[in-house]
Amino acid sequence: MSIFMKKYIKTIVLSILLLFFSIQHSFMVGYSTGTIFPGNICSVSAAKETFQFPDVPKSAWYFDDLQYILNDPRHIFAGYPDGTFRPNDTLTVDMYIKLIVTVMGHNVENGQNYWASTYIQKAIDEGYVVLEEDYLFTYKTNDDPYAGYKRPINRADMALIAGRALDDITDNSDYRDPIAVSSLIKDYQDISHYQKWNVVKCYDLGILTGFPDGEFKPDNILTRAEAVAVIRRLIDPSARKKVDLPTVANPTPTPIPVNELNRPAKKDLGSGVVEVEGVKFDPETDIVNPSNGAMGILKAEEFVGVALEYLTFYEHEGKARVKGYIPELPEGYEWDFALLTSLSGPDDRGLSGGSYFTKDPFTPEQELPRPGNTFDKALYTDKEEIFSLVLICEITSISTRVSGGYFWISFTEEKYSVDDNYGGHDGGYPFESRGFFEW
Repeated sequence: MSIFMKKYIKTIVLSILLLFFSIQHSFMVGYSTGTIFPGNICSVSAAKETFQFPDVPKSAWYFDDLQYILNDPRHIFAGYPDGTFRPNDTLTVDMYIKLIVTVMGHNVENGQNYWASTYIQKAIDEGYVVLEEDYLFTYKTNDDPYAGYKRPINRADMALIAGRALDDITDNSDYRDPIAVSSLIKDYQDISHYQKWNVVKCYDLGILTGFPDGEFKPDNILTRAEAVAVIRRLIDPSARKKVDLPTVANPTPTPIPVNELNRPAKKDLGSGVVEVEGVKFDPETDIVNPSNGAMGILKAEEFVGVALEYLTFYEHEGKARVKGYIPELPEGYEWDFALLTSLSGPDDRGLSGGSYFTKDPFTPEQELPRPGNTFDKALYTDKEEIFSLVLICEITSISTRVSGGYFWISFTEEKYSVDDNYGGHDGGYPFESRGFFEW
């Protein structure tokens, strides 16, 4: 059973412009300053030829990017038969998808009935397009199953697709604090929830920058000139426009270093038995369904207990916050760990509450760290406004996505509930929560 909602799910058709690509090479791996690149995403050393277009002056802001891209051996972009480049023409979603699929090293031929169908399918297969999320360009009409892909692409959707591609070529250590990065975007609240993560990733790395007024302008339509710059920065880290994060005069609390918690080291006890976070895990007795690897609820409860040991709600400068630790798990398992808040009125962001996840957070603000890390998060409200604080936990098998059950713990109602999928340990119990509050 999954405890998480799907992300927020649920038009103009342009004629298809000539956009030529030459796709080559198999997928290889190389390394450059902490960033992982497919072999054919390696940047070209220097422009070998200067390409002239009557509608592209040498003073154009994207001129160097265009020369770089036109000298790329894959011929990612080309001009038009009349000799122009048309930098201000808009780009459609399908055109942009083809760009991304090409620079990510996938050898794809045009589709028979619709030229972009094969590129779209490859983008779906690789996770650059997610059908259940990208409803604005995956929608269909009675006459055209690809209608949404033929509309102009805006800056937010561009970042959405590019950000997903970045997951394959960028090490997590290259990213900075997403909350600090998002604070630089003045119209951050105007970006759709499901787009925010990837907008922040692209903004952080300098792949897509803001405007002089500090706004990102997510609904602005992407032009061919902008696409050239974006693709250049995607494949050439030296061209990225990375912004400096501001120095905060009165920073918010930072998580307690993990080494200060003095957590016990992992131990291999032999015969497949391990000790993680001081909890002994024996696959023979603690996996209740060998066919899907479901961890027994009683064993899962021991790891939940470790998490509860460090969970604390407190105040900082008059605002509620929560801090804690995400325990490590035995190999092959992962957390579905969600902390949910409900308020009696809107919070500082105008929302009615907040949520924090270890998996698939909607926005950077909702992300909890990977196992073995601490966190310290703002609740964006006064403690008096909170009427519900709930923690929901599952431990799932990574390979099968199955859990042995889940826990529902209300700190405000002082209730502790267990839903056991296999062992019959269901039930609801009183729960003393006063020790979790430092206010």
